[in-house]
Amino acid sequence: MTRANVAGLLLVAWMWFPSASWAESLEELTQRATQGDVKAQTTLGTKYAEGINTPVDYHQALKWFKSAAEHGNAVAEYNLGLMYIHGEGVPLNLKEAKKWFLKSAERGDTEAQFVLGLMYADGDGVPRHYHEAHKWFRLAAEHGHPSAQLNLGLMYLRGDGVKKQPDEAVKWFRMAAEQGNPHAQYELGLCYALGDGISADKPEAYFWFALAAAERQAYAHLELDKLEQELSPAQITAAQKRAAEWQPVLQ
Repeated sequence: MTRANVAGLLLVAWMWFPSASWAESLEELTQRATQGDVKAQTTLGTKYAEGINTPVDYHQALKWFKSAAEHGNAVAEYNLGLMYIHGEGVPLNLKEAKKWFLKSAERGDTEAQFVLGLMYADGDGVPRHYHEAHKWFRLAAEHGHPSAQLNLGLMYLRGDGVKKQPDEAVKWFRMAAEQGNPHAQYELGLCYALGDGISADKPEAYFWFALAAAERQAYAHLELDKLEQELSPAQITAAQKRAAEWQPVLQ
């Protein structure tokens, strides 16, 4: 049974405001942004960064993200950090990326908190520091961020910077799995299959592996194949039925 280092597989994306400004034209947004509207500046920056209703223009994206970030907008700070971490429109600069992610994270942005956790866990742009990784993953996880919950669970499972607590790992895997994170569904399935942090339950393991496999998690099909040699047809059918009817629960 394979446990993957999923932290490195997770991608981060531009963040934007789910507001009426998103439907505005570039001309309308530019007018409001020029007048100092921070949300308009952030939305405009995201449109230029993603090429929405305009060609991708990282120079314009950088301009508007910087303007909004310098006025303390957490979303713009996060997006500016992304530009530096990917080297889009600016030279790749992990130190500068970390600076902007930290500003955003300290304002309570869960995506920035999660990315900071990844940076400290992997030693990207900062010295590897599991205590800091745990701190930022936990902050994001407690506010419902599924990828942070998954990575926090992995820290407790492995004892990375914290006391090894498989039962605590199961708790965080379950939170992320119930939101539909396929890596967490796989990890939770392994816990049930192995009796790691929870009583062994092969039908329950099959259920979680089935959910993960439906989302193309890399190893889930292998575990399903193994369990199909151990479970009865009735147990397999019941687990498959549960998986087909399952719906994620957003926190």
